[in-house]
Amino acid sequence: MFFKHFKKVCLIVMAVFTISTPLAVTANNHKTNIKTQKVSKNLSKQDKNSQQLDQQTNHLIKNNLPLNLQAKSALAVDAKTGQILYAKNADQALPTASMSKLLSIYVTLQAIQAHKINWDTKVKITPALHALSVNPEYANVELKAGHEYTIKQLYQAAIYSENAGAMAMGYGVAGSTQKFALKMRQAVKDLGINDAQIYTACGLTNGEVGSLGFKDVDDNAENKLSATDMAIISMNILKTYPHILKDTAANTTKFENNTMLNWNWMIKGRSEALPDIKVDGLKTGTSDTAGACFTGTAVKNNHRVITVVMGVHHSGQYDPSRFVETQKLLKYVYAKYHHVNLAPNQSVSEMTEGRNDGNIYVPNGKNEHLSLSFADKQDIWLDNNQQFNLQKIQPLSNLKYKGGIDAPIDKGEVVANAQVKGTKYITDSNVKLSASKDDDKANIFVRMWRSIMSLF
Repeated sequence: MFFKHFKKVCLIVMAVFTISTPLAVTANNHKTNIKTQKVSKNLSKQDKNSQQLDQQTNHLIKNNLPLNLQAKSALAVDAKTGQILYAKNADQALPTASMSKLLSIYVTLQAIQAHKINWDTKVKITPALHALSVNPEYANVELKAGHEYTIKQLYQAAIYSENAGAMAMGYGVAGSTQKFALKMRQAVKDLGINDAQIYTACGLTNGEVGSLGFKDVDDNAENKLSATDMAIISMNILKTYPHILKDTAANTTKFENNTMLNWNWMIKGRSEALPDIKVDGLKTGTSDTAGACFTGTAVKNNHRVITVVMGVHHSGQYDPSRFVETQKLLKYVYAKYHHVNLAPNQSVSEMTEGRNDGNIYVPNGKNEHLSLSFADKQDIWLDNNQQFNLQKIQPLSNLKYKGGIDAPIDKGEVVANAQVKGTKYITDSNVKLSASKDDDKANIFVRMWRSIMSLF
């Protein structure tokens, strides 16, 4: 009887445990879910978007899949060296729309630097400039006919995509809008861009600016540059006039009594900003023929890049598609690469861990093989699976001698150039190599002996 009752008690206890355990687990899971939901709710829309982009990017990189941007062309480069980090049809010339204003600003800043004009130079608004400024299809603010505006005011208006402001700025720099367009053409030629098509300071077609355009040119003619061209222009602006970032990163600017809003939605405080990557420039562009375009610049961990997306499909002026594609591009670049910092006087052999012997041949030197070091500081981006290695180590032309370099050589003297294996640049970029120590010329008997031995 005792065992019969004991068995019943055990069965009851087991039943209670079986029922209560799932309930307890479920309760704990419920608490966890609530906690997760609270954390999720605390995340901003931008944080959630950033996390989702990280997941998508990591999937691409982990599975060695390409980044397919929804753009006619795209490019990402290092802002200082021009090292190419991503490219899609980057050399195809396409309509630039308002991204043209970057070139207009560059030419204007050159004129200020050359003391041909200054920020306080006054520009009197002609009837044609006024008419463009009040055209509802192209205008942001009115430029009053006969009124004078400073170059500084027009520059600010151009950054915030005021078409008439950009045209008036050019008028003030060159004396006519047509002459300014010619200056723009010369400026890109000076940068090594020989196939650019430039007609207006603002990016509108030749016909859309009316009498401010060229009389002997088709009305449909418009500015065309490639993504590579836009990157070259941006690199030179950032190098020579870095203060422009203060203006391109500002959300608003005042033009007389009007508040103008920055069209770059990726800067801090705007809807498409990334929480982990600081975007602080440069210029958007939109037209029926150009689509949605954006030349941007961003920095993360002190490494700055320039990005260009052109010909992105958009459904209207409030469509963020160009920024969405730029977000993908930035995430991809910063996740795919790591940095190698070259330091002056650092040994080539040490840096490459012996993959390069780090020597150069000196036929007539006391030491026939001279060790090399890096001549200056340089930042290199390498694929995460890529090791640093040099290729095409070439003596400087003025030092070439019998397959090597000519002695004597002083320590620290730049003697050769090399390329980093697996890297590409939008312009030629070599790593400068210097001598790690002095190497005097060997005496005549040593040189004669070497000549004799070379015959065998």
